[in-house]
Amino acid sequence: MLGIVTDSIACLPRNLVECYGIRVVPVRIVRGDRIYRDGIDVTAEEAFAWLDVGEIVTTSQPAVGTFVEVYQDLVGRVDGIVSIHVSSGVTGVYQAAVAAASMVTGAPIVVIDSRAATMAEGFLVLEAARLAEQGADLATVVQRVEALRPQLRFFAVLETVTYLVRSGRAPWLAQLAVDVFQIKPILTLQDGKIVALERVRTRRRAIDAMLRRMERDVGGRPVHVAVLEAGAREEAEQLAQEVASRFHVVEQYITPFTAAMALNTGPGLLGLAYYAE
Repeated sequence: MLGIVTDSIACLPRNLVECYGIRVVPVRIVRGDRIYRDGIDVTAEEAFAWLDVGEIVTTSQPAVGTFVEVYQDLVGRVDGIVSIHVSSGVTGVYQAAVAAASMVTGAPIVVIDSRAATMAEGFLVLEAARLAEQGADLATVVQRVEALRPQLRFFAVLETVTYLVRSGRAPWLAQLAVDVFQIKPILTLQDGKIVALERVRTRRRAIDAMLRRMERDVGGRPVHVAVLEAGAREEAEQLAQEVASRFHVVEQYITPFTAAMALNTGPGLLGLAYYAE
């Protein structure tokens, strides 16, 4: 039996977390002198309300000690632990997990940099959890996760880049003046870094461009997909219907962003995370 650990940036649906017994370590949200646990103490809607009134809110990786507690709680009940985390290129979550793993004995712990975020990370976690439930050993799970990792895709279009620029994770976006000219960049992660794949003039064209990229990637193969949204639920439901009608979907979710992700994107994000069989 293996223990599967991830972080709240994976944005995994709660029913899947509970079904597979996945341990989710929350990213910290700092507002004044108070620290909130992402996905536990605050919602994306509450985070947007803070932003609307000009509050300064930041995010940070979980404390090393938090990971140590989770790992120690699993040791003695599992044969090994697979801990899969958001790209080390955008935050220090992975590094905190590695530091914690070096402090815990009693079971082997493998920490994996997903090089992704949101449900692109989440699908790796799900694959690990499903294999673990089937009785796969540590080496088999790690090998499968590492093989699947390069197949994951993640695209998103933002209503505004203001929040992402402010977060410091993509300062170069300010130079594109995309908000001034109403350009909608399609963003993704490459080599763990946020990059713009394409820039189009309207939101609808950006959505169409994401779907075209998905068609090129997937072809007619069965696909696992999540529609991502932050304050755009109605659009996400429409996009999910469009995806279901155009692709051979074997697994699909509509996944809201947790507060930590929403603080960095602002309201209006719409995206896709997927992989083909």
